[in-house]
Amino acid sequence: NMQASTFNYPEGSHQLKEMEDDASFLTSSYVVFLKRSKGLGDGVVGYGLHLTPSDLGPKIVSVTSGGEAARTGLITVGDVIVAVDDEPTKGVDFHQVMDLICSKDSCSFTLAGPPFGK
Repeated sequence: NMQASTFNYPEGSHQLKEMEDDASFLTSSYVVFLKRSKGLGDGVVGYGLHLTPSDLGPKIVSVTSGGEAARTGLITVGDVIVAVDDEPTKGVDFHQVMDLICSKDSCSFTLAGPPFGK
């Protein structure tokens, strides 16, 4: 059947799956605004977060009890920081993201939970 072989997919349809993933990715994200607590120390630790690099962005390894992050009651171990002050973290060097977080006394963190945090 010649007709089948000449059928052209609509432009961009091959990217649909990827876009669906991104869309569902966005619906599972949430934003938390944190101020650094000087009592906990400098850098990311001051926010009450311990992070490790992952493909999607810095992943939460632990949340310091009594820290700023723990007080929100939203941040869960395994969640991934997908943006800092609306700057996406995907594909950005882990240390650059850490520098950005550490250079400020308050940040808005966009986080996403599993399955994207895996």
